[in-house]
Amino acid sequence: MTARLKAAIAAIVTRHRNADALLTWSLMHQIETEAIAALTQADDVDLTQINMLRAYPVAYPRTDDPVNFGNANRVPVVLSLIYNEYRRSH
Repeated sequence: MTARLKAAIAAIVTRHRNADALLTWSLMHQIETEAIAALTQADDVDLTQINMLRAYPVAYPRTDDPVNFGNANRVPVVLSLIYNEYRRSH
């Protein structure tokens, strides 16, 4: 399932990519929402598994500030995949 999520994120980031654009928290959440929606369309994916990959709804801001995890040791899978793909593609 993580491979599917990663593929969905790569496609979504490509759509949102802009050479000058910073990855903001609001864009991060938008990409997360789109990626999770893509996963839930598959019939063989369990909602419980999907929820384990997601970010806790109130743990991260929904602002236009650039994404900064500070010195966090752990980041939700989906946010980590988005962050890495965005950095790779810019």
